[in-house]
Amino acid sequence: MIASKEMKDRYYVQRLTEQIFLIRECTSADGQPGPDDRIVRSFSIRHDAYMYADSVNNKQKELDERLGRSEQHAL
Repeated sequence: MIASKEMKDRYYVQRLTEQIFLIRECTSADGQPGPDDRIVRSFSIRHDAYMYADSVNNKQKELDERLGRSEQHAL
């Protein structure tokens, strides 16, 4: 298997109900969302959830680049 140079986003938004959005950390080896992914935070406003996920993904990428690691957790 060839690894992509660009890392996929580790944190993603999952819509739980019409008014509850979860930020989850993808923990599977294949990088796909799964039922065992850790819940990081919840939001009642969709926009806020996506803004938060973008923010932590950007911080994670900066941390990974600075430390030269791909498995370091920002949160």
